[in-house]
Amino acid sequence: MVITVTVNPALDRILLAQELRPDTVNRVQVLMEYGGGKGNNVARALHRLGVPVLAFGFQGGETGLIAQRIFREEGIPTHFVACHHSTRISTLLFDNTNQRGYILYEPGQTVNSEEMAKLKAEFMQVIKGFQVALFCGSVQSKALADLIVELISIANQLGIVCVLDSSGIGLREGIKARPFMVKVNSEELGELVGKRLETRTQLIDALLQVRRQGVEIVAVTQGEGGLMVIDDKSLWQGTLKMDNVINVMGCGDSLLAGMIYALVNRRSLPDMVRWGVACGAANTQVFGAGFIQRAVVEELLPQVKLSYAEIKSYM
Repeated sequence: MVITVTVNPALDRILLAQELRPDTVNRVQVLMEYGGGKGNNVARALHRLGVPVLAFGFQGGETGLIAQRIFREEGIPTHFVACHHSTRISTLLFDNTNQRGYILYEPGQTVNSEEMAKLKAEFMQVIKGFQVALFCGSVQSKALADLIVELISIANQLGIVCVLDSSGIGLREGIKARPFMVKVNSEELGELVGKRLETRTQLIDALLQVRRQGVEIVAVTQGEGGLMVIDDKSLWQGTLKMDNVINVMGCGDSLLAGMIYALVNRRSLPDMVRWGVACGAANTQVFGAGFIQRAVVEELLPQVKLSYAEIKSYM
């Protein structure tokens, strides 16, 4: 089983406008509303791949109640800890005429020390028995980053495979707990190492810097450039060009779900890359984050192009 931990959840809304015009009333249609936040999106994709999963984390206020109701309707098992402040709303506004999307993120809800202590206590109660624990999404404070470090350390001590997908302070601090795997995008990786990553060599050097901090597998997504993954011996890159892209929201979350699907099924590193790329590509074909269809993923798997290099050639 897999548990996903999301301390910065969202209620995601996708709105469709026939044409957006400035300085006038724009009427929109609500296409979708669902429980979001990176870990929750990964949980949805894993559920749709047939992986037993529990979505864990904070939810607050009326928006949090709506998100929880939708999870129940989707059949995704959850264990959420209530917090006082409301779960944020994230909006994708799509202009149908101009074929443009606008992603609007509200700030995450704040939580106090008592709420964080409650989350830690409940995590310690539910964590036993899981194979993999995913810690996903941004954090709003140093205190939350420290909490993620504590939770990873607890899971590590129980022999659970820990995976971190975060940014900023959550990524920087979370790595200190030495998760088994870290997944980032190229911008997040550049921020972590303190420089722009403009060449393949710079990208690989940055991945190696993360590995030297005790991380076994490091993965970086590059948009149309695909997915690059390294371990102690090898570097694998997977790409898949999609001609018809209708959505980019949540593609990285579905990609991570594909990698975890391969991991829990004891597949090889190249299979992790292949499943990750195929799931990320499948997400481009549907609105929403994590609403992939397994049949589409399986159609895309043979189309993923893989390349290999020995990691020692870059050291």
